[in-house]
Amino acid sequence: MVSKVGISMPVFMSALILIGLLAALGFSLVLPQGSTAQVFGIGDNGKTVAVNDGSTFKIKLDENPSTGYSWNESVTPGLTITASDYISGANMPGAGGTHEWTVKAAGKGQQQFSGIYKRSWEPVTGNENKFVITVMVK
Repeated sequence: MVSKVGISMPVFMSALILIGLLAALGFSLVLPQGSTAQVFGIGDNGKTVAVNDGSTFKIKLDENPSTGYSWNESVTPGLTITASDYISGANMPGAGGTHEWTVKAAGKGQQQFSGIYKRSWEPVTGNENKFVITVMVK
């Protein structure tokens, strides 16, 4: 019995495999490569963490700039802040949100991210909330 299908089974299977490979390639271009960036927050205050040289990580801290308070951050030369964004937590006047920094590890060894939560026009008294994280870049 002769089949009336226009393509042979080997050609059909080859086409199916090719479509699967192209789909996999497309997804690999869209999805981020490697592991998800590490995220550190107030629970990591005072801790030492390890990251790979060249990798990025995030720091997220609560902030309410409507009160005049904001984080005044600094990093050692082996870290680079590549993004700094305030994300509003609610659509209500005076409601706080989260400040998020994306940091790139740009130098091996012991590095540090630190922040002081204060009003920019007030002097540092030593009673401010502080956040310090030591970053071991390997």
